[in-house]
Amino acid sequence: MSICALGASGATFAQVQDNPEPVAASEAYPNLETFIDGVIKTQMMTLDIPAASISIVKDGKLVLSKGYGTANIAEEIPATGDTLFRPGSISKLFTWTAIMQQVEAGNLDLNADVNTYLKTFQIPSAFDEPITLKHIMTHTAGFEEGFLGYLFSTDPNDIVPLNESLAKYVPRRLNKPGDYVAYSNYATALAGLIVQNVSGIPFNEYIKQRILVPLGMTNSSFDEPLPDHLKQQAANGYKREAGVYKEQPFEIIANFGPAGALSSTATDMAKFMLAHLNNGSLNGNQILKPETSVLMKSRQFGPDDRLRGIGYGFFENYINGHRIVSHNGGTLLFFSNLILDEQENLGLYVSYMGQKGGQARGEIVKIFYDHYYPDPLKKLTPPAGFSERAAKYAGTYKTWRHNQSTLEKVMSLFAGKVSVALTVDNTLLLTGAGQPRQFVEIDTNLFRQLDGSLEIAFPEDESGAVQELYIGAATYSRLPTLENGLFIGLLPVLSFLIFLTVWTGWFYRRKDYKSMQGNERTAIRLSMAMSGLNLVFAIVMTVIVAAYQIELVFNIPTIFKVALWLPDLASIAALGVIWFAVKSWLNDYWRQGRRVHYTLVALSGVFMFWFYYYWNLLGAQLA
Repeated sequence: MSICALGASGATFAQVQDNPEPVAASEAYPNLETFIDGVIKTQMMTLDIPAASISIVKDGKLVLSKGYGTANIAEEIPATGDTLFRPGSISKLFTWTAIMQQVEAGNLDLNADVNTYLKTFQIPSAFDEPITLKHIMTHTAGFEEGFLGYLFSTDPNDIVPLNESLAKYVPRRLNKPGDYVAYSNYATALAGLIVQNVSGIPFNEYIKQRILVPLGMTNSSFDEPLPDHLKQQAANGYKREAGVYKEQPFEIIANFGPAGALSSTATDMAKFMLAHLNNGSLNGNQILKPETSVLMKSRQFGPDDRLRGIGYGFFENYINGHRIVSHNGGTLLFFSNLILDEQENLGLYVSYMGQKGGQARGEIVKIFYDHYYPDPLKKLTPPAGFSERAAKYAGTYKTWRHNQSTLEKVMSLFAGKVSVALTVDNTLLLTGAGQPRQFVEIDTNLFRQLDGSLEIAFPEDESGAVQELYIGAATYSRLPTLENGLFIGLLPVLSFLIFLTVWTGWFYRRKDYKSMQGNERTAIRLSMAMSGLNLVFAIVMTVIVAAYQIELVFNIPTIFKVALWLPDLASIAALGVIWFAVKSWLNDYWRQGRRVHYTLVALSGVFMFWFYYYWNLLGAQLA
């Protein structure tokens, strides 16, 4: 469908000045500043947040722009509404806006193969259907997740041209385009490269010329490091170390910049919100046609019509009966949120510094709506007989935003899963996505949070079985059998306990070992080598992760890469142990109990080889 097929809608709001001063809050928000002060200061105290900033626009006017805490601790510079924070993935909204500008210009077709617009490399073919910009803007391109060691950096020397970075790190395609929402930084960066290719203007300069300057966003930039004239206004990133806040290096995302490199102020972000609420226009400067602005915020994809979906870059949500479109963002040090409520002509942007900012950015929106737009939840009562059909929903589900082909696959062991179980109250308990929550059945395969408005759904396949879970626009599929607790928990633990017995047994039975001859002694040595390599690998990786922690996101150290060859050596040794396990039974090595133990050691070695292979932990897989 052409972007011009939808007519413009919505009111035209009053214009604001290029550098607007906050005006008095409308009658809808009495005591707004006092209220927001109380909320944010409480969050900062309870969540250990060193700084924050917020802006709110209403009816075409800026009604609040303010900072809290300290932007620069060493120089005692307070944060204000004109302090630059890092909005993270909210940067994507600027990339999507640029895409739609080029669609308006006739340079892009949302339904064309993206390879049409790539000059120096191509996205490999994996399915019959090509990836389009519509897929990219709705996060349904089907790419796997990827970021470890290359998405972030702290060294400006790591920056390379956008096309080179994207050509080097093309992710594997897991799904046919259009099947599932799987949020993708890579896909967004690809969209930014496409804007650069078809416009002939470097991406950062394009955003400056076509969006920032027209909107008067003079204190915003995608450039990394920041231009000299903006550095003094930028908030430093801090995290607590040894009990005090320690300044962290400036986060560089330039190699995937269109996905998250923006630095901006609350006041500037207010201008961006005003433009999108005013059908693409601010102060007479039109960055989008009205029909395009409407289209961007309209629903384009959702797995279930009863649940919230996604527009062209904007995520759909409902709070206290209000439809909002939004986008949040997070770097390693900053966490932000931007919401637009077209019904109320309202926009709210907030950015927090600190590790708990991810919790705070969602809380404040709910607190704001509960205060100014209260809408008591309808009390729910679990339907009779639900327990009889609840079993089909129970289980563990895995997000499609995961990795399959690289070392990052192992992260699925610890994140990206939710579990569903029946409670004694005839509700479903969902754990693993934030705080545990209970859900009550309200329609066929549809559930609402008992004490909240979040809704989830479980589609049935042709046989009537439930294999997927929808949480908003995102799809979770049942956890593969090989990733359940038996294979990722019990068996690995048992294997390592058996490896330990090899060494403890040797220390306590050295006399037996000294009396052995030939193959028997070789067999014991080999089992000790295999067990030792497995144990050393576990210890070394634990030490590396503990020592480097978040630094692994910036760069994979050499010692980490070297350690990944230990499983290869252990797996080679396991082949020899299997050989000797067979020979021990054929040639009556040792007494029977020891042969049984040796066989268990061999089987543990084989299992761990499979484990390393499945989770991409073999050095040869990544060489």
